Amino acid sequence: MNLVTLDQVDLKTLARLADAFVREPIAFPVCFAVTGTLGAGKTRWTQELARAMGLNSSEVTSPTFTLLRTYHAEEHTLHHVDAYRVGDEDEWWELGLEECYQEPGAWTVVEWADRFADAMPPEAVWMQIEILADSPDAGTREIQLHCADPERWQWVQHVLKRLQAAS
Repeated sequence: MNLVTLDQVDLKTLARLADAFVREPIAFPVCFAVTGTLGAGKTRWTQELARAMGLNSSEVTSPTFTLLRTYHAEEHTLHHVDAYRVGDEDEWWELGLEECYQEPGAWTVVEWADRFADAMPPEAVWMQIEILADSPDAGTREIQLHCADPERWQWVQHVLKRLQAAS
């Protein structure tokens, strides 16, 4: 499996990462399967993607009780899913996520994706976000990205090269 770890990711770097992803051309739907502890930055990641797409990021909140929210930008649709309160796989599929995963031009971010790992599309880009214990005040994170799909992994690599070139 393809894997990369980004160390010392602060909020400014997280925003730059979202910008790089949104600017890198892609010809297929994207699903980010996001995991991490409470407060690690899963919703913040979605807000940064929304901002990079031209949406008002302050309108993007955790869909903890609605489970799924959809936002429409000029060139993208952003589906934001919170799996934390989903009871079982039947309820999961009732959300209509198969359509989200396959919708042309759509980006789906699933928080707490590890709760339904078997229901994630095989081409999902997995993102593990952890706040670094040695610097809780600085708010830096470690982010691991991995993906089994060769096309999407190549896309991730292009994004990371763009991010490094901009630094």
